[in-house]
Amino acid sequence: MDSTSAVYLLCAGVAWAAGLYKLGELRAAPRDRTRWALCAALLCLAADLTLAAPASIVQINRVSGIPNLAAPIVYSLIVGLAVSVQVLLMCWRDSSERAWPRGRRWFQVYGVVIVSLFVLFALGDTPDERLIDFDTYYARTPYIAEFIVIYLVLSGTASARIVWMCWRWAPVAGRPWLRRGLRAITVGAVLGLAFSVLKLIAVVARWFGVDLDVLSSRAAPAAACVGTVSFVGGFMLPAFGQRLTQARRRIDRYRAYRALRPLWDALRRASPDIVPSVRLPWWDLELRLTRRLTEIADGRLALRAHFDPGVAPAAYEVGREAHRSGADLHAFVEAVRLRAAVAAKADGVEFPADHDEGGRHQPLGGTDGLGELTWFAAVSRAFVDSTVVATARQRTVRSGPGSALAANETPRT
Repeated sequence: MDSTSAVYLLCAGVAWAAGLYKLGELRAAPRDRTRWALCAALLCLAADLTLAAPASIVQINRVSGIPNLAAPIVYSLIVGLAVSVQVLLMCWRDSSERAWPRGRRWFQVYGVVIVSLFVLFALGDTPDERLIDFDTYYARTPYIAEFIVIYLVLSGTASARIVWMCWRWAPVAGRPWLRRGLRAITVGAVLGLAFSVLKLIAVVARWFGVDLDVLSSRAAPAAACVGTVSFVGGFMLPAFGQRLTQARRRIDRYRAYRALRPLWDALRRASPDIVPSVRLPWWDLELRLTRRLTEIADGRLALRAHFDPGVAPAAYEVGREAHRSGADLHAFVEAVRLRAAVAAKADGVEFPADHDEGGRHQPLGGTDGLGELTWFAAVSRAFVDSTVVATARQRTVRSGPGSALAANETPRT
């Protein structure tokens, strides 16, 4: 197998994998016309690349016994790809119920064009098998020249229309992954337009006796292969992108769950009764995360009698000196207060009720609008910062006696 065939078949493999995957999804919604249009586009692209490989062309011609029969087949698939993509974009932009009547007319018109391509090929004479330069070799042959020009003009016009549709729609598309998919399709359509234009230039040059075959046999296929990857990516991004977002969100929530452990563990040791005896399934991250947040909130409330009113001012001072600000500063102060409260409870130190700051010092989520999970994760990360806690401890000692941090050289967690 030559290198050109290998490149074509490699790109075709990408398209086949995507097309067959989406075809399998049709079982869940067999009447979804949008999915049908997407499957048609991907499978036309995959079949076109497979049959356009020189090795495949040889086999088609050999089995059929008709020289260059692969040409009308491949070109018809290009036309089918063009109409499928346009119908798909209409279904994405509008509802499939609104887009389908127009899409059906497009299929009918392009179906007539495909039939005309086979008729023109049958009327023409192509005795010599051409694997790569069919377009330029037969550029001046009656009926075949018309056959070539029709498919190039039609595919180029369709690519230009796809570029125009995606370019206008992408900035206003609601879903982020849909916008990214439309931009990727735009790139693929631009390269598809380049494919048609380069081949058409080479064909017209042949009419005037000028040899620009390199544009048709080298440059155009290269543009088509790169455009294929962009096309497939654009088709799949709206569906797979959302799953990537969900997977990333799950990873972020798992990291936050892990980040909560130091704070949760300290509060659990200080108040063991905040942790129920019922074990949770290890695979249910959301349930475990909800329970951990609840236990941290309960543990914080259980320390309300042990919050030292002298800790917060000293912690704010230390935090500002460390160039902390906003939510980061509030999380640091809360972490220092919690460490002091844990140490105070361990030593049986309590403070008068009118000095209790456990429930009113800082609203959960912080003043910057952070969510509860993000807020407690930030507090937990600051909770284990022994250097700044030691500095805050020294500052609290200077502020006056009676502080739990002053009474404990090493806060126990």
